[in-house]
Amino acid sequence: MIYLVSKQVSLFSENYKIISVKESFDIISKMNNIRGLDTETSGLNPHHKDLLTVQIGNKESQIVIDCTTTDITLYKDILEDKNVTYILANAKFDIQFFFKHNIILSNVWDVMLAEQLLHLGYPRGTYHADLKTLEWKYLGKDMDKTVRGKINKLGLTEEVIIYAANDVVDLPDLQKQLIKALSKEDLLNAIKIENKFVLPLAYMEWCGVKLDIDKWKYKMSKDSEELNKAKDALDNYVATHFANDNRFTSINMQGDLFSGFDTSPKCTINWNSVKQVAPLFEELGIKVKEFDPKTKTSKYSLDAKLLTPQKDKFEILKPYLDYKGAQKLCSTYGTNWLDQIDSVTGRIYTKFNQLGTNTARISSGGKDKFAHIEYVNFLNLPSDALTRSCFVAEKGSKWLSIDYSGQESFLMASISNDKAIIHELMEGSGDLHSLTAYMSYPNLIPRDTPISEIKAKFHHLRQISKGIEFAINYGGDYNTIHKNKGIPLEEAKKIYNNYMSGFSGLAAYQKYCREIVMEKGYILMSPISKYRAHIYDFDFLKDMQLKMQSSEFWEYYNEMKRTNPGCDTVKSVRDYQKKKGECERNSINYRIQHAGAMCFKFSMIYFFKWIVENNLFNKVKITICPYDEINCEAPKDIAELVVKELHKMMVKAGAIFCTKCTLEADESRLLECIKELPNIMNIGDSLVIEDEKVLFNVTTNQRFNFKELKINSKEYFKNGELPTWWIH
Repeated sequence: MIYLVSKQVSLFSENYKIISVKESFDIISKMNNIRGLDTETSGLNPHHKDLLTVQIGNKESQIVIDCTTTDITLYKDILEDKNVTYILANAKFDIQFFFKHNIILSNVWDVMLAEQLLHLGYPRGTYHADLKTLEWKYLGKDMDKTVRGKINKLGLTEEVIIYAANDVVDLPDLQKQLIKALSKEDLLNAIKIENKFVLPLAYMEWCGVKLDIDKWKYKMSKDSEELNKAKDALDNYVATHFANDNRFTSINMQGDLFSGFDTSPKCTINWNSVKQVAPLFEELGIKVKEFDPKTKTSKYSLDAKLLTPQKDKFEILKPYLDYKGAQKLCSTYGTNWLDQIDSVTGRIYTKFNQLGTNTARISSGGKDKFAHIEYVNFLNLPSDALTRSCFVAEKGSKWLSIDYSGQESFLMASISNDKAIIHELMEGSGDLHSLTAYMSYPNLIPRDTPISEIKAKFHHLRQISKGIEFAINYGGDYNTIHKNKGIPLEEAKKIYNNYMSGFSGLAAYQKYCREIVMEKGYILMSPISKYRAHIYDFDFLKDMQLKMQSSEFWEYYNEMKRTNPGCDTVKSVRDYQKKKGECERNSINYRIQHAGAMCFKFSMIYFFKWIVENNLFNKVKITICPYDEINCEAPKDIAELVVKELHKMMVKAGAIFCTKCTLEADESRLLECIKELPNIMNIGDSLVIEDEKVLFNVTTNQRFNFKELKINSKEYFKNGELPTWWIH
């Protein structure tokens, strides 16, 4: 039965019954505590548009509330009831429209999130999680969604009312079927986490971020300067080294009346053209070709992964890589950010994908075909001081920032349970890069060298070891070291073997990961969360494993490789080896990435709950969270309290997934400093400690001596080194 709560007499119909608000309360109270919930809105942007209808219901009763004539806040207590779970499809969208009316749902269950969770690891396009698809897949019903695109034109009509009611009829039944599917995959705990996280993620999307326009324009000009500087360096190099080579340079013989004749060679290379740059690099001896398995031929590539290991050997590569980096900054962080400043709120918004990666990390940005907009990415922001100082708090608030200290190293140590790494992090100097150097270079670093002295005595080896450490910890081997660091293959093998011998716990753990993924067909990313990333084409891998156990197969393979290398058998072995290697690397990498994602999600769950319970909704705003760092705005009078609470919650979340060692968070130590130094700082300023005596305000290009200001740096920064940038 459909019930309509509306004051529009013209909407009378025999297909539903018009009732009062009070009557709707009585009907809702008789529903069980698992209810469908959906909205129809006048548009997609919650800051510009509003609710058209809200529908609550199940198979027996559907309440459609006409929000154009009925105040939805009358239903606040019903919607916020902690004893009720509301089933939604794409909950993050609906939640934000409720935020607009200061309604914060307590318990939500998103059917689309459940389907996405069941398909972690599946390539895009191999499954669909929209409501129409889910109804057909799990309930065998073919929903008519044609009205959806007409709502804004039609307004509230009988057709729209019936359509809206039908969207909630089956949601409780759909949830039951999805719970069965999740239970088979042992994902009930995982969906519980995601359903709790959808509220803080919706809040972060709702809050957006404020941009200092003048600073951003200044940043754009500096990025452009760096781009031109790098281009000039490239042009000068070519003009100097290929002065007489008309393939790469030319001479202007025309001249003009005012400037006279300039017969010096000029570079003619278009640095954005692979066809022009690659032959030049090839001429210099730079490796610029990679094998393309699709075409089975070598092709030109100027990918940074290929060029970076060679940059120390070839002078031109540094300015070229600088040029590409500056170009990316100019294109990614340029006028498109200014264009997306909301005309109503003055803030910039993005769209977050809750299960944006196979590891359950969020992603942001992307195109919205309905809104006709390509959202900016809030997650992969440059960490330089100038860029970060462009993000500011509203007047009367402070910008607060907090991040985990060495998160990935601590997670890797805890997950692998490597005794040497844990000891160094918890009881030693904490310098894992130096420990890596010590283990990797036993012939170059004396065994009696204290780990604390390696940074000073063997700085070069320590620098190399950083890349080695991350490469191996994320599933790479000696080939990875060879390719990424440009180290000769035999030397890379020795380094790899030394590393794995030194960190025996890590070696055993990685061996287990590689074996278990080929046995199970999925990566169990955490025994705590139970999330799993499926191997989409595991059937192919298992089939090949079976075939490769036969000696006859290998006899045939060897013959085909010799006589017909392009045949399916040779191709399938090559595809198997490539896919197997990818799965094994992911089985190691995903666990660390997932643990980091979970630390972030649990921190956000705790923090948002605290915000709501303390009536700080829309006062404390969660803004941008790049690299799992949490940034927020808070009123000045409670800024210290907020940063301390957030710190507490991040440590609490870290303890869940980092059980073998203590994962700490860096709180905003300059918060204390601001109170004492109002004369040298403004909100949005970026500060750097250049040494123990000098505080440098990057924004104003000013230096301040601690002694002159009567400040004890050790007292103010006793908790450790200040990060290279910090924002307030």
